[in-house]
Order: sequence, then C-alpha cells, then structure tokens
Amino acid sequence: MRRSGQPRVRIIQHAGRPIVLLDFEGITDRDDGLAAVAEARAFVATLPCDGSHCTLTDVRGTRYDRKIVEAFKGLTEHNRPYMRAAAVVSDSAIHRAAITMIGAFSRRKLAVFDTREAALEYLTAN
Repeated sequence: MRRSGQPRVRIIQHAGRPIVLLDFEGITDRDDGLAAVAEARAFVATLPCDGSHCTLTDVRGTRYDRKIVEAFKGLTEHNRPYMRAAAVVSDSAIHRAAITMIGAFSRRKLAVFDTREAALEYLTAN
C-alpha cells in the first residue's frame, strides 16, 4: 500500500533486486488514473531500454473504464522493450479479464497475482 507522499511510480528492492513499482492501487478517478499512467510512461522512458527490468503493477481497488484500459494498453506496449518480466496484482475478475486482453494486445506475458508478495516472489525468480 502506498504511503502518503510516496510517488506512485518508483523503484523498490526485493531480494536485492530492483523492481519498478507502478502503484495504481485505489485509483477511482479517471483523470487521476490517466495522470498516473502518464507518470509511469515517463518514468519507464528514463530507464535503459535493454529488456532487463521487472515491473510490479498494483491495480487493486482501481476503477477501469474504456479510457483507462486504452491508457494501460499503451503503457504496456510502450514498456515492452524495457522489461524482462511483469507481474500484476489484482483483486477483481473483471480486471483480470482486462489484463489478459492488454497482455494479448501488447504481446507481453502479464502474470497476475492476488498479493504483492506473490508477485515479488515471481519477479525475483524470473
């Protein structure tokens, strides 16, 4: 869970490895969601484009609509050359369906988990 004052997009460490955290948890306003996606895209663009990074995206409690799904599709496609592995934390069957569609569109494997801990374990093992 994001603490007040922490950026939504940041590098965290797990098992001695850096993970790009895209913390979209609890976003219910479309404009806030679109701004968070734009922040994530700009952050990833500062990384070396070498396919070595891992992302953990947390979308628990996030409200999706068509515009948000389109923004997530664009972000996921944009991130493809930067990332080695991606994990998504979701608490919704509807979100999981959208994540599957976004993964197919962007030609990326997006592993989905119920908890951040499980997602982090996956990322550090891959």
